Amino acid sequence: MQKVILPFVAGFLAALFFREATIALLHAAGVVDPAGYSTAPFLPLGIPEFIVNALWSAVFGILMAWLLRVSPERTAPWVGGLVFGGVVLTAASVFVVDPLRGIWPSGNMLPRLALGFASNAMWGWGALVFLRAFTAGNDPD
Repeated sequence: MQKVILPFVAGFLAALFFREATIALLHAAGVVDPAGYSTAPFLPLGIPEFIVNALWSAVFGILMAWLLRVSPERTAPWVGGLVFGGVVLTAASVFVVDPLRGIWPSGNMLPRLALGFASNAMWGWGALVFLRAFTAGNDPD
């Protein structure tokens, strides 16, 4: 249970506190247009986009913890978390989730990919921070 629930919660919280906060800070600095914590309805569900992003991130938190073999007795793979978040989440968003919503990659994708990589890399780092905090002092299974 600890190998599924804790990474799920860590991925969800990392999306709220690291990914969305990174986008909000970049918006406040005038670097990007999206403001973070988008409350625009996610079609067809109609719930806010940042909640849907957090739920998807939670699922990817389980995958990241499994692929990077995150456990209390091992050192945290910080670079792996940054790369996993930046590459895998950005690719999944651009090439899987958006086409399912009818948004196809076109034109100059560099600004969108750069923002996705930066914010999702922070998500990967944040997910590891939460996972390490949740498993600190626990006995390995």
